[in-house]
Amino acid sequence: MTSAVDPPLLSHLFDVSTTVQISNKPANTSPEAHAKHAITMVYADCVHNTVVVCIGSSLQVCDPPEAQARLLAGSQQHNGFRDGLRADARLSTVHGVAVDRNKIVIFTDWMNNCIREIGASGHVRTVYGAQPVLPHLHGVSGFRDGCAVEARFCRPWGLCLYNEDREIVVVDGNNSSIRRIDRCSGLVTTMHIVQDMSIDVSTGVVPRPTQLFYPSTVRLSKSGGASEDSHIYVVSGSCLEVFRIHLATGVFQAIPCMHNPHVAYRPVCFDITPKRQLILGYTGYDLDRARNDIKGVWLGDMELFSTNRSVIYYMSHSKIEICACLCISLGIDARTSAATLWISDAQAESRLLRVRLRLKWNFLRVLQLAVRKPSHSTLFALLPTNTYNSHTHCPLLDHIVTLLEGVVAFA
Repeated sequence: MTSAVDPPLLSHLFDVSTTVQISNKPANTSPEAHAKHAITMVYADCVHNTVVVCIGSSLQVCDPPEAQARLLAGSQQHNGFRDGLRADARLSTVHGVAVDRNKIVIFTDWMNNCIREIGASGHVRTVYGAQPVLPHLHGVSGFRDGCAVEARFCRPWGLCLYNEDREIVVVDGNNSSIRRIDRCSGLVTTMHIVQDMSIDVSTGVVPRPTQLFYPSTVRLSKSGGASEDSHIYVVSGSCLEVFRIHLATGVFQAIPCMHNPHVAYRPVCFDITPKRQLILGYTGYDLDRARNDIKGVWLGDMELFSTNRSVIYYMSHSKIEICACLCISLGIDARTSAATLWISDAQAESRLLRVRLRLKWNFLRVLQLAVRKPSHSTLFALLPTNTYNSHTHCPLLDHIVTLLEGVVAFA
């Protein structure tokens, strides 16, 4: 597994094209109005080619490239807890979403400390975790394995589906744990994880001991299509690392994410390309720019998005740092294989952004020359090469092959 530093030449190959898909700017500029219109979460459903967003305390869905969003459940104006049909239901803060093959939407209700789902008919029900004692209170928090509503969570954040949608992997944020849910039996269990401390054979470096603290985003990646070889990737909130955890054994490796020693970043969200390259969303303090508190999204050495950090208020109750409202999701069209990176950027004017990559003209010119004179000597004369043990190779051409194989699937 390569780190977030690779591949190193993307910024020389591509220009970044960013457009606004949805823009919610409230007429009232008060912090309370911002929270009710803030787009704080995005999830790209690659199976059904839709995009699910959390706006205020509601879940909504849109069909790209159309920007019009339609309600799935909840209300932008009112948070709380209530099971029911679409607009009658009440949600709090949604951070994790997954959609199964039957279009059932499963999501973490962060402040209500439970996992809920929206059926095909639009009915919202609580499936895992305790319901509130009184309707106006948030869900009961705690830590307990058990069946369905007997289980307890504390600020569950991200989730993903696994094993052909038969299992759910949930990041239990304030419990600093990974929970697994069997959808057939409803049983919630805690995953035991242990760090792989074996020496790196290529560098001779022994891994630094680390632990999972206050995790957030989780993504699933498969090797060879077999569930036994599946891994999840989880952001650890207390360090500059992403954990790669083998689901069958619980053994994890810590992948460092610091791509620039002059920038005091920490990862808050991420996604994975088909070839397991990390797209990372950071927030932090930039030592080399006039903007100090910033947030950004990077793929390798290429900055896909950057803006100032600010503060929003959640339903006039409490302040939430903007890093908690930066969310990214990579959507790959199941029909065309075209890919788009979606970024939810909650600020005074909350936006859902779509990012694509376009080949630079200079790179296209090199390809034209290569087609006209497709000899290695011609290409090596045009491009930088490396020689090791009498073997000469061109990193740029290596990356061309990698890109064409689908490492970066952006259209």
